[in-house]
Amino acid sequence: MNVYNDLDCFFLGYEDNTLISFLCAFFPGRKEVEFNGFTHPEHRRQGHFTLLVEQAICVYTAYPFYQALFQREQNSQSGLSYLQKRYPELDRSEYVMVLEKQHWMNKEHIGTLELVEAQNKEDTIAVISDSFEEDREESSHTLEYLLSQADRKTFLYRFEDKALGVLNAAMEDGVWELHGVGIIHAYRNKGMGRRMLSLAFDYLFNEAEAIQLEVDSENPPALALYQKLGFRTTSRVDYHRLIL
Repeated sequence: MNVYNDLDCFFLGYEDNTLISFLCAFFPGRKEVEFNGFTHPEHRRQGHFTLLVEQAICVYTAYPFYQALFQREQNSQSGLSYLQKRYPELDRSEYVMVLEKQHWMNKEHIGTLELVEAQNKEDTIAVISDSFEEDREESSHTLEYLLSQADRKTFLYRFEDKALGVLNAAMEDGVWELHGVGIIHAYRNKGMGRRMLSLAFDYLFNEAEAIQLEVDSENPPALALYQKLGFRTTSRVDYHRLIL
């Protein structure tokens, strides 16, 4: 989810009218920006990508970002060499995980899962605000964006009639991509995340053969939960930090 749709997110480097380097920016939240990019092998180590980074930072310093994170896929040796030299501080890693329908068997049907619509928006905003420690205005903005996307579904989880969980899923190339999985603080470490996900997977596997998600290395409980549910890790992305 790109929360700043009006910001420039592509920076291109040319030499003799030929594209040799590019940088792409992504805005997953209002406080940090993520960078990834590429420079043609014949033009590396000449400062082209660094120049694009400097141009991007000049644009984004007017916004409330406190850090930039550079993405590096685990097999990118050229990316590792560049980041170790320029931005060596590793902020965290992110694991891409996949669960195939053939490996899913739900043994729990506890609580209820609702598609978010007008009648349960206020409950959903409250859950987003608590789960992700956002103020109500920011949570409302997040939800409005999610509901405006035709390829997304947003769910609210209730247990004993109390709204306590939220998640959303986006269809991409026939695979559901899971995002924004959250449980309010008072109900964490009580199995509610597993119960919510179990109901969600039953729903989502009616329309796809696989579910994919990304989980942060700074969230070991979530990583352990997804592994128990049958997810397998397919790749890893490292994030190197630049404080703005």
